[in-house]
Amino acid sequence: MVRKTIAIKDELFHTLELQQIINQYQSFSDLVSNALQLLIKQQKKERYKQAMIEASMDKLYLDDIKKAEDDFKYSDVEVLK
Repeated sequence: MVRKTIAIKDELFHTLELQQIINQYQSFSDLVSNALQLLIKQQKKERYKQAMIEASMDKLYLDDIKKAEDDFKYSDVEVLK
């Protein structure tokens, strides 16, 4: 475990206290670790979203998707009995 000293704004700390967010964690370090994990998860989602937006504008990527759809169009058809 890495030990770091942090400083946060008084207003932020008081908000955490008022909303009893601090009480939901075993320690302040646990709260900070959880907050950082959420930040990492959020940034991964954002990077994925940006990559999908970029891919949606990439002609080669779109051609590959179209080819895959064409290759599997018959296997994707449901047979009704």
